[in-house]
Amino acid sequence: MNSKLKKAIGAAMVGGLETDGEGNTTGVFRFGADFPGFAGHFPGYPVLPAVVQVLTAQVLVEQLRGRTLIMRRLERAKFLKQVRPGQTLRVSCRERRKGVWDARLESDGDPAAAFWMTLFEEGEG
Repeated sequence: MNSKLKKAIGAAMVGGLETDGEGNTTGVFRFGADFPGFAGHFPGYPVLPAVVQVLTAQVLVEQLRGRTLIMRRLERAKFLKQVRPGQTLRVSCRERRKGVWDARLESDGDPAAAFWMTLFEEGEG
């Protein structure tokens, strides 16, 4: 996927990753109005596209693992709340089984999205 967009997502992270005792890793992101993911979605009323929300969770896992990953599958995706410029997006991911990650996103404290994503290194899976 677009490495410029991935870099912009990484730059939007506020602080570092936190991992709890149950295997959940969390990162906090804040996307300003100039974030490229808002471009064209929608003029005059910017909303973070669902694909960028998924990519944000992937970037979090890549930072945790320290390497680039490839998405093989997205399942059980539910997008519940619009994410607008300046809102805090809290992303939590937990590996359910090898390569399958349960992602939960909250925007300003409210559930925003939930999905499972299957991520592998090149040549795996």
